[in-house]
Amino acid sequence: MNPTAAFPPDLVLTPVSRRPTRLDESTVRTVLEGPAPSFAARPRIAPQASLIVVTHDNLVFARLCLESLLAATDGAYEVIIVDNASTDGTREYLSRLSASDGRVHTVLNDSNRGFAPACNQGLRLARGDVLVLLNDDTVVTPGWLRRLTVRLEDPEVGMVGPTTNRIGNEAQVDTSYRTLAELVLFADARAKGHAGQAFDIPTLTMFCLAMRRDVYEAVGALDERFEVGLLEDDDYSLRVRSAGYRLLCADDAFIHHFAETSFGKLVQSGEYARLLHANRRRFEEKWGVAWKPYGRRLSGEYRELRERIRQAVADTVPLGATVLVVSRGDDELLRLDGRSAWHFPRGEGGGYAGHHPADSDRAIAHLEELRAGGADHLLVPRTGLWWLDHYQELRRHLESNFETRFREPATCVIYDLRGR
Repeated sequence: MNPTAAFPPDLVLTPVSRRPTRLDESTVRTVLEGPAPSFAARPRIAPQASLIVVTHDNLVFARLCLESLLAATDGAYEVIIVDNASTDGTREYLSRLSASDGRVHTVLNDSNRGFAPACNQGLRLARGDVLVLLNDDTVVTPGWLRRLTVRLEDPEVGMVGPTTNRIGNEAQVDTSYRTLAELVLFADARAKGHAGQAFDIPTLTMFCLAMRRDVYEAVGALDERFEVGLLEDDDYSLRVRSAGYRLLCADDAFIHHFAETSFGKLVQSGEYARLLHANRRRFEEKWGVAWKPYGRRLSGEYRELRERIRQAVADTVPLGATVLVVSRGDDELLRLDGRSAWHFPRGEGGGYAGHHPADSDRAIAHLEELRAGGADHLLVPRTGLWWLDHYQELRRHLESNFETRFREPATCVIYDLRGR
């Protein structure tokens, strides 16, 4: 069982842009123009696992997810797909898929009900003892489900998730693959190199998580107050931990996650920032604690990057300077000997704002606000260089008005904000 049975092994998975996430045109054509899946017709069986997938106007990603899922997943399972009023051909595709494969059941909503309500619809229909929430922008790899479900045999474990290439918390690991075949080889090597390994994790994000039915029945449905989405997984993880269960990340399980295929479309309009701000307020009011950005697993490569950044600052930025750092909440990146450092973007309390600017205009306005408050340098690490492509007007503003003190793509770019 292998996803290469559904798509060409040399299919390129690397996006050409983010926010929103877009794939190479050749990849899109291969997926959308390829023949419809012809899995052998199967009767509806009593499933051991129920896999719930929510879709909304992401046909190319939905096909990659569902066809890799049906091709690469073994065992007795059902797939429950809840579509939130797609208009791009997804509904027609899902109808054909469910008609041809007894493992697939489709619910077609007449409006976009949001992520949590759609997940709850699927969970109510689920018949399996193991319940899995899976994003429609994932590609699964052989053995993924078995490696998750085996962890749930421990009654102390409430939920478990896999590692992935892009999620922003401790489940994210460094990867090197580019194509579908390389993904399968990477996942297989990781499974062998980390066989049986897992670790406790504070939050399992819902790009992929599995739980036992008794845990779901004890904790209840997802909180539908979190609007279209964002932070409903933080809330649910806290609820499961508060019920006395452990959350695990299975180091030997790996699936690909494109990330931000839906919410990335909301960034430029400012809707993403609005949603995050509103749901952060709901989370904090509900739990009485401040929401904090996720932690990260630090690879040797990332630790080396931080040291190179510190050396670049020591060589080019004067002592006593105040440096803005595109950090995504990594406080260690602010440890610049003899210099003050602030997160960029910066929240009202002085910490990381928890989200990126909606567009270039807001990024520039925030930059100038912090300049007026005393910031005199901007540091963009290698991991944040996509900013200079995504916020093109910000890049032009920086390059037109300020001197570049340091530029090394493998390390960082540093701008002197004191003007030319």
